[in-house]
Amino acid sequence: MDITFDRGDQSQPRGHAILYYRSGGNILATYVVVLPLKVDFTKYIPPVLASQVKMAGMEEFSAFAIPPVPEEVQSYDYLERLTELRGDDLVFGGEVRENDFLEAAQMVNDAVQVYSQHYQRGMEAPAKEGVLGPAPAEPSVNEIIFSLTSTRDNLGELSKLLGKLQFAVEMKDPRLMQEAEAEIGTLARYLPDNFWIPRLIEVAKQSLGQGSKLARLYLERCYKLADEDYQGVKAIEQAIKEFQDAAG
Repeated sequence: MDITFDRGDQSQPRGHAILYYRSGGNILATYVVVLPLKVDFTKYIPPVLASQVKMAGMEEFSAFAIPPVPEEVQSYDYLERLTELRGDDLVFGGEVRENDFLEAAQMVNDAVQVYSQHYQRGMEAPAKEGVLGPAPAEPSVNEIIFSLTSTRDNLGELSKLLGKLQFAVEMKDPRLMQEAEAEIGTLARYLPDNFWIPRLIEVAKQSLGQGSKLARLYLERCYKLADEDYQGVKAIEQAIKEFQDAAG
């Protein structure tokens, strides 16, 4: 069997994915994880059971799906938003009969193995090709902080930096404006792409009247995404659209 990547790169899987199936008009999903390290489960079970585990081929357990049988979710759009927020792959496993438990479990198991194989090939490819990129630059203090703090804490820092950027715009200070924009750009690397930080920067650089109001809407949208409040996200996106339409 094969699987289809709706989101993500089949040649370089992330190692964690939402795997979904269609059953009539319903969407069923499970979560797949490929462990970065192999685990020998015989170390953690009683010796009397170790031989049985080896016979079952489970001594090196490295990929699994939870739950083992896909469960119904509210919609495909929900899965798309969830994978964007979390940075997961979104993978389609095909059609499944919802009332056939054993068939569904087998299809998930097969898909997990295929996904794991894609992941292993992706991990091995650079070593086989001998591709060596340039040495990475040393991270700045801010980058280290951003990488260690939560999304909400980083959004708090983003709010401060937006205030700094808007102050620079008001004072017509190009040096301060460039500095604030660079700091926001650094922070953006530690926030999901669907937070739309480049758009937020652009509206924040506009005149303080409309630009300030629109920037607040974009920032509020980030908080809604962080809280997984997708209804709130839709409402804010509609408000942004109406605001932009009114502004011409």
